[in-house]
Amino acid sequence: MTARVGGEIMRKCWFSFGPLLTISLVLLLCAQAITQTTEPRLFAKPERLTLNGFGEPDPNKEPTSTTFLTASFYPIGWSRDGKFAYLVEPPDEACGCYFAEIVIQDLVTDKILWSERYSSESLEKPEAENLATFWPKKQKQYSAKLAKYGIRPISDPRLIFPVLEFEDDQLTPKIDVRIKTDNDLEVIGNVTVKLESKRRGSKVISRESYRKGQISGFRNAEIAGLLNSPFEDRIAVLIVEEHRGWEGPPNITLIRVSGAALKAGFTK
Repeated sequence: MTARVGGEIMRKCWFSFGPLLTISLVLLLCAQAITQTTEPRLFAKPERLTLNGFGEPDPNKEPTSTTFLTASFYPIGWSRDGKFAYLVEPPDEACGCYFAEIVIQDLVTDKILWSERYSSESLEKPEAENLATFWPKKQKQYSAKLAKYGIRPISDPRLIFPVLEFEDDQLTPKIDVRIKTDNDLEVIGNVTVKLESKRRGSKVISRESYRKGQISGFRNAEIAGLLNSPFEDRIAVLIVEEHRGWEGPPNITLIRVSGAALKAGFTK
């Protein structure tokens, strides 16, 4: 009798709570599956892009007073709404260290949305660090940040130079450097970057102004090429700047990026 009553109670409990337990189990499994599928993908170590002009070092020559210590550029990816991610390795002038800076930039406004600098200076052997040893340390953190901004990796990025063929148009980035130096660290003048369209006219996409009294080691600049977004009609224009070395020659190069839409904003 007791066993029969106990069995009846168990059956009633199953009919009352069994479906709820089943639903709870299904929801738990779905939550785990969603967590696994939405975990940010790990971005592979980016590959260095060969630039044009004085931004590219000659591997067969040691730096002299007439050459440069050059920065290196690594494109990472694009978002569907105009964000561009890249990594720059600034030149090492005297530390014997490895330096890197990762950047996420809005190429609609040219605003830097997020960046982080890295230096191996605090390591026991700072000279042994390089991208291959540095990237795995930061891969998970950087991948999460890139995913947050909707960045997707570039497959086989190709530098375009000097002209972009776009639909029935030809687009050419041009730079106008009009500066003079007063003392070693004072620069006066303007650097203007334009995008010229064969059909639509031209537009200014970047202008840097230097005034006397401001400290700057800027010396020269040129267009190193451009990259085309795989998602929209937009480009990243790569600009290589020559700056005075920390204690004079050899000078160094710095890399900055400016965005441009391929159809809007032109005037004749």
